[in-house]
Amino acid sequence: MTKHSLLGVVAAIGLNAMSIAQAADAKTKIAVGIEFVRQHCVACHGEKKREADIRLDDLTGDVVLEGSRWSIVLQQVRDKAMPPEDSKQPTEAERKSFIEWGRSELARRPQSKPNSGNLVPHDLLFGTAVDANDNAKAPAARLWRLSPDAYLGWVEEVARGKAEGIVQPFTASPDRGIKDFAALARVDEPTTEILLRNADAIVQRQTAIEVIDGKKKTKNDTVREFTDILLADDPPTRAQLEKAIQKQFSIAIARQPDEGEVERLLALYERCAADGDRTGALKTMLGAVLLRSDAMFRFEMGSENGMLTPREAAAAVSSALMYRRERVIFEAAEKGQLKTRDDIAQHVRRIVDDPKIQKPRVLGFFREYFEYQIATEVFKDSPKDLWHRPDQAVRDTDRLVLHIVAEDKDVFRQLLTTRLAFANVKTSTNKQTRQEELQRSLVPNPHNEKGKAPPEELYGLAEWTDKQPFEQPENTRLGILMQPSWLVAWSENFNNDIVRRGRFIRERLLGGTVPDLPIGVAAMIPDDKHRTLRDRVASATHAEKCWRCHQHMDDLGLPFENFDHYGRLLKEDSVLDREATEKNVDKKGKPQGDVFRSVPLDTTGLIAGTGDAKLDGPIRDPRDLVQRIANSDRCRQVWIRHVFRYYFGRNETLADAQTLQNADRAYLDSNGSYKALLVSLLTSDSFLKRSATQ
Repeated sequence: MTKHSLLGVVAAIGLNAMSIAQAADAKTKIAVGIEFVRQHCVACHGEKKREADIRLDDLTGDVVLEGSRWSIVLQQVRDKAMPPEDSKQPTEAERKSFIEWGRSELARRPQSKPNSGNLVPHDLLFGTAVDANDNAKAPAARLWRLSPDAYLGWVEEVARGKAEGIVQPFTASPDRGIKDFAALARVDEPTTEILLRNADAIVQRQTAIEVIDGKKKTKNDTVREFTDILLADDPPTRAQLEKAIQKQFSIAIARQPDEGEVERLLALYERCAADGDRTGALKTMLGAVLLRSDAMFRFEMGSENGMLTPREAAAAVSSALMYRRERVIFEAAEKGQLKTRDDIAQHVRRIVDDPKIQKPRVLGFFREYFEYQIATEVFKDSPKDLWHRPDQAVRDTDRLVLHIVAEDKDVFRQLLTTRLAFANVKTSTNKQTRQEELQRSLVPNPHNEKGKAPPEELYGLAEWTDKQPFEQPENTRLGILMQPSWLVAWSENFNNDIVRRGRFIRERLLGGTVPDLPIGVAAMIPDDKHRTLRDRVASATHAEKCWRCHQHMDDLGLPFENFDHYGRLLKEDSVLDREATEKNVDKKGKPQGDVFRSVPLDTTGLIAGTGDAKLDGPIRDPRDLVQRIANSDRCRQVWIRHVFRYYFGRNETLADAQTLQNADRAYLDSNGSYKALLVSLLTSDSFLKRSATQ
């Protein structure tokens, strides 16, 4: 046996031995996890007795497949909520060993759903220093279908800005929160039918010809390379057809076709023109380009060195920030100028820093993160004393977000704690100076809105001011969570939504997880008007089987009882006065309506179970809540995790720890610049590199 072959055998034996040792170690750790559950959980969560309808005796230790149940167990054990106080408790060493095993296993669990994140323990992503030379595995190659907004942006490019009559073929996630995740988007048969009709409509516009005074003329927004063929009396030459193909590729796919693609499309034209319909054949050929997979999908396959190809990088950066292709970066890709990280970083900084380049996905993140725009979808009766206009409230919050992002200083803290606000504002162009100016948007009609407070009064303004943004009165509102739009979006038809507000804070600001409502459980709050909403919610959620989940939500949503469900600031609460209501009758004894009495307003709450001693504790009111969150390193990092998910189209994994830590460092070093955060994320290995397999 030669020296080289001997070394090969030794190496193989060594690797095999290591694999056996690793497998044995994994089995030992799984046995520890299963034994912990058997000793401390199965008595109440077994085959026959299933507290909270949770069964744990059948767990195999495969945290990847059984992740939902294991994550619940780990969170309960970590917070010492389980085992119950009257049960035998594990030692601290046993508890620590179990949690460490479960966390390491959960980190391997693949995530696909947009809003099922936070399952990778936060301290594994941010609490452990990552070696800058760590060769973390790059994310897998993938396809990413155009989002609904990106599809319309593509149509406007291809159809010269004319998207009227085009049917939207794509849908986004119906869940609340982040909508566009790469792994969820597909093109099925009904979608394909719509795409076919849309392609035909687009080609009709590109080739539109009308007859005026007996002469054929092109309409506006047609493509000359196409109409030249249709206006000619003679059959098109090969050169003309090739030129048309190249033009359609440039418009629809932002690249030139290769020789094989040209030949296949020419062959398609010849087959279709065989019956003599050259016009129909040309349109079919042009439509075929619009239906290509690389028109509907973004490919992120990577090059030999793992980096995205220049064209893939151009598409990734464009799609991250806007719904249309950014012309300059695609031109650079065509010239082969996006081969290095520095090349790409230069264009990312250019786009991010240029205010003239429209970047709608920047505002899109804050809309999907805070979800204040859903205020327009919450039905409410119009009150007698308020002109309720949630659409204007959303526009005002949009303007506030964009103002904070434009200032670009301490953005996370400002989003939560700014006293600035815009109220009842619209933009108009001054005809003399041609400059955009802010004006009052909604002016009450003295007849229809008589006696109703205009929208600006929600913000504490006695009268509208052209000084926008203005500073709200002290001890009233702070940040986005006290904007009328957010308060309405996270409310019900007739009440505040304490539970969902608390869940928002737990998941999106504190980085926790809350299980979904179990099937068959009717979450009903008693309609007892003689009690405050706080009391009514407590009566419905404080039962032991409910409180296991509601303890993570209710105390976080209660401080917002400082406002009513229209977003008006309250100084006191009111409940039904049953005795006065019974007496409120006319001379004939007919009831004349409910009578309410004032009661003291309770805005206290509690932050608990975050794992951060500086963050946990009682809270006085919503202002105390948001200020404590805004000052928390953990909450800032949780926010960055959500920024990652939005721009990357997936949940973070343990392999992204270095990317997230670098982004957090870039944000802090730049005094809280959102632009610096974006540059760090969009030039990271997690964004720019791909591996062949997961």
